[in-house]
Amino acid sequence: MMRTWRLASPALPPGRAWLSALRRAGERAIEPVEICGQRFGFLPARFRHRGELRHVRRVERSWDEAGRAPRRYFSVRCADGSGWTLFQDLRAGTWHLVV
Repeated sequence: MMRTWRLASPALPPGRAWLSALRRAGERAIEPVEICGQRFGFLPARFRHRGELRHVRRVERSWDEAGRAPRRYFSVRCADGSGWTLFQDLRAGTWHLVV
């Protein structure tokens, strides 16, 4: 008997427990951020994450991904030495952090 994808796939836990399930499965979470400054009109210079303002010292890498929601990714190093991956949803114009 052949099982369909719908029957073979596990159900997501109720509420926000699905986020923990994704993290256990190796997926990374995405959180919205506020971009407070940009260089050259598109590079992130400062962003606010969970109320803390972070200053970007350098952009180490940038790349684009096409698809249903085209995104522009930035791997950044902040003034405090921490490294982050930010992306901009090019259709909506919103910014997010990969946690």
